[in-house]
Amino acid sequence: MMPARCASADRRCGGMSRRPAQLLFLTALVAAGLLAVSVSSQTRPGQPARDVPAQGTAQEATPRGRLSGRVLAADNGRPIRRARVLATSPQLPQGRGTLTDEAGAFDLTGLPEGRYTLTVSKTGFITLAYGQRRPLQAGTPLQLGATQELTGIEFRLPRGSVITGRILDETGEPVPGSTVRALRYQYTQGNRQLVPAGAAETDDQGTYRIWGLNPGEYYISALARTFMGAGRGGPGPLGGRGGPPGPPPGSFAAQALEARGLVPGNPSDSDPIAYAPTYYPGVPAVNEARPVSVALGAEARDIDFGLLLVRTSRVSGRVVNPDGSPSSTGNVVLVPDTGQRGRGALGGTYGARFRGDGAFAIANVPPGRYMLRARGGGDAQAQFGAQTLTVTDGDLTDVVVVLAPSGSLSGTVTFEAARSAQPPDPTTIRIAALPADDSGFGPNPSSRVTEDRQFVLEGVAAGGHLIRTQGSPRGWMLREVLVDGRDVIDTPLDIRSGQRVSSVTLVFTDNLSEVGGTVTDDRGNPMTEYTVLAFSSDPTYWRPMARQIMTARPDQNGRFQIRGLPAGEYFLTPVDPTEPGEWFEPSFLERHRTGAARVRVGEGDVKTQDFTIAIR
Repeated sequence: MMPARCASADRRCGGMSRRPAQLLFLTALVAAGLLAVSVSSQTRPGQPARDVPAQGTAQEATPRGRLSGRVLAADNGRPIRRARVLATSPQLPQGRGTLTDEAGAFDLTGLPEGRYTLTVSKTGFITLAYGQRRPLQAGTPLQLGATQELTGIEFRLPRGSVITGRILDETGEPVPGSTVRALRYQYTQGNRQLVPAGAAETDDQGTYRIWGLNPGEYYISALARTFMGAGRGGPGPLGGRGGPPGPPPGSFAAQALEARGLVPGNPSDSDPIAYAPTYYPGVPAVNEARPVSVALGAEARDIDFGLLLVRTSRVSGRVVNPDGSPSSTGNVVLVPDTGQRGRGALGGTYGARFRGDGAFAIANVPPGRYMLRARGGGDAQAQFGAQTLTVTDGDLTDVVVVLAPSGSLSGTVTFEAARSAQPPDPTTIRIAALPADDSGFGPNPSSRVTEDRQFVLEGVAAGGHLIRTQGSPRGWMLREVLVDGRDVIDTPLDIRSGQRVSSVTLVFTDNLSEVGGTVTDDRGNPMTEYTVLAFSSDPTYWRPMARQIMTARPDQNGRFQIRGLPAGEYFLTPVDPTEPGEWFEPSFLERHRTGAARVRVGEGDVKTQDFTIAIR
């Protein structure tokens, strides 16, 4: 337990509890971030030949900042040659990169003043940010003055972890050519979801090897490349209608069919079988899977399991327009539906295109519950349809999916300048309507703002959407989204099929709020391992993608900065989360509201809040 106290001009806060760190990552990363930094006011003219200039650097006459050091292997201390070192900051949005030399050294010069994130990557090693202590965690920013040099920066890169094993069929024989993936839970857009972290293909012995992994828990899935169909085979996942009549003679798929008394390619046989997507240790759904834990730089071996051979079905039907006429072009896709948010959508996905008469057919679909999603028309005239299906032991025929027309949003953007001499270039802004739930139909449409500050966003599926921007101009933030004079920036806008919303106004401001301060121990030393969390005192904003939840890591001097919080009252506290994004969980916020500082922020306000962590 390490109690903390916060000190400001007008308040103090109580203690906080700190959970144990993840030792499997920390033991090797204590020295893997910044081991030694010497600060010098000297300048070093010129730029190394291996230094790759950034595009769109800040407007500075002669930037002279410098970051230099070396990259070593964590296991043996040897220099790592040709490791990629990348420094990014708001002043260098596309970054400044370089490769290490034979001695593992790097030197980035000519850097403008700013707050930098320094990252190192190399094939076979874990990508590591300066100051990173846990997998996927943000690093410690480096505050660099206009003529300041930070030298002696040393990274010790851990080698990536490995998961290896064999994929077998129902008789214990190897299944070559299978795709094997390692999946892990992490927060994406505020939701904890299962996402791919690595993949491999089995060799002729059925062996797979997934390397370059962070330490942690993974779910292993396997999908056979060859799908077997007795009499009416098909191309399998993401295939269409038709396909070869069966597997080639002598193949493991043909042998499996023959073992069941079926003749590969014989149209008289009506019992199609296929290997279903399978999770370790040989189960059909991720909900039933067993996680595989792997330590830092370690190898988890013998993660063997057999694929499930199941009777498959054929799903066929028609896609029609709202008036009942056949949809001329588009596609349908079957996505596993487990009924649990963020789970199960990474199993086998099956699809087909339809043309002309709107007919579609998807072969070799394993049993299960699915969401059938259809999309027709072009991007601007897109139409969508969806329904749930349950596939059991028979074919599903005459499935009819009725499409509904998409909606659109149009309007203008305005800039309210309080500090800037002139507004930014509006063409750097893209407008998007993000689904407020998990019911997306693929990539979200977006629209670029024109020079006259107009936009038209087509192809928006019916449902609730949050209006957001992709790439706000530096120093500006979206303050309001007005529809008929009503602000809906924090409220999902319900779009009906075919609805045209033409009265949208996006208001940007450069009058950003700023909350800053320091995080130190009781001796005044910087405490860079913490994350400073700001979250609204109103629990209705404790949700994914909320603008009222922000975090910042203290820099090498213990200073943090949070910019752009909307006006309101906030809790502010240093935390040590186990996973990045954990702060979007209401239970996490509830635990940390006790003892947190309370700060009221108005538009353009500059607030200071210091924290002291008592070391015992």
